[in-house]
Amino acid sequence: MATTLAKQLDELLAAPLTRDNYDQLVTCVYDSYATVDQADRRIRQMEADRDQVSDDEQRDLSEKLGILLLARGRYAEAAERLRPVRSRKNAAHFLGRALLAMGRTQEGVDLLQAEAGQDPAIDVLLVEAYCDLQQPQAAVDILKKHAKAEPTAALLYARGLLAEADGDYAEAMRLYESALDLDPEHARSLFRLARNADLNGDDRRAMELYGRCADLRPTYVGALINLGILSEDHNEYDRAIDCYKRVLAIDPRHKQAQLYLKDAESSLTMFVDAAKTRDMRRMEELFNMELSAFELSARSRTCLDRRDIKTLGALTKVTREELLSEKNFGDTSLEEIEQLMARYDLQLGQEAPREEDDDESDDLTASVETLELSTRCRRCLERLGVATIGDLVRLSEADLVGVPNFGATSLNEIVLKLESLGLELRSE
Repeated sequence: MATTLAKQLDELLAAPLTRDNYDQLVTCVYDSYATVDQADRRIRQMEADRDQVSDDEQRDLSEKLGILLLARGRYAEAAERLRPVRSRKNAAHFLGRALLAMGRTQEGVDLLQAEAGQDPAIDVLLVEAYCDLQQPQAAVDILKKHAKAEPTAALLYARGLLAEADGDYAEAMRLYESALDLDPEHARSLFRLARNADLNGDDRRAMELYGRCADLRPTYVGALINLGILSEDHNEYDRAIDCYKRVLAIDPRHKQAQLYLKDAESSLTMFVDAAKTRDMRRMEELFNMELSAFELSARSRTCLDRRDIKTLGALTKVTREELLSEKNFGDTSLEEIEQLMARYDLQLGQEAPREEDDDESDDLTASVETLELSTRCRRCLERLGVATIGDLVRLSEADLVGVPNFGATSLNEIVLKLESLGLELRSE
């Protein structure tokens, strides 16, 4: 099957690309990783060929290249190639679709509104656009043309958009669910259901729906972006990074994905560093536990006292052989000590954790600039007059979240930065 569609892709690209064969083009491009790679190779080849042909051939090539880039999900590049040949009706059509996909809704509508009523697929795009522009009556007028048509997933989705525009969210969700009953892979309905769950705070449901939407071909970029954001909110940074990288694999110039990827990678580093700090703290607490707190036998306690071993940490510095060399310390006492150590995942002869070289007082006098916080965090701290890390740790979480535009993400960023230094905000 893959070989057949790869051959079909070559045949399609050898002929003019039009509205009639565009859906077939998308099917061929996204059949497999091999056909996606094949499409990308053809894009690179066509880019190189544009400088080697006559003006008329160059315009033909720009139109075809723009349509292929649109099918590949690289909307900004598609618009760049189609804009110079927009006087062509076919190119103008696909330029309108590219602009809608980029969020430049009014420009896209201006190019496509003359086609209303000619193609149900375009009518659905126009309904979506008019709802986005808060022009529901224009969307209603388009759907009237399909009032007697057999319900399809696309038309049910469009009616759901209008229900949302009217504020009838329950009816909208019902229509999206009905659309999925007809077509379980209707990406736009999945996305709207996910977004509704997202807005209502049902993160896990939203992530499940965004995930289903993002796994479809062609990839729904908006679902990947939103899934990445929610994954970050749940500290699932690896998943978020994967989402943003998948977006950039489709569109390397996607600015939002570039920015979010950088932030997610930074957050992952902070999260890992904070986890290491917490583990170190736990180990230090264990090592400082007094042996007098445990019900050891009199023989074991006597032997440990002779060696001046008072804590679990001190026990990790001696070996089995050293303990067995003590008078009256036999296998039974050794087994008792080793069972105690195993209870806390420790063992005899284990190296104690090193103390940090940086002195806490040095950290407190350091400027908050050394934390390398995001712009939003820095501005909020400036409003509070925070100059040093010592100033910061005197504040509580409530002090920070009370500042306008300071949300949970910013708070989490500061908490993790402080934890990496072994510090924390003031308790309420």
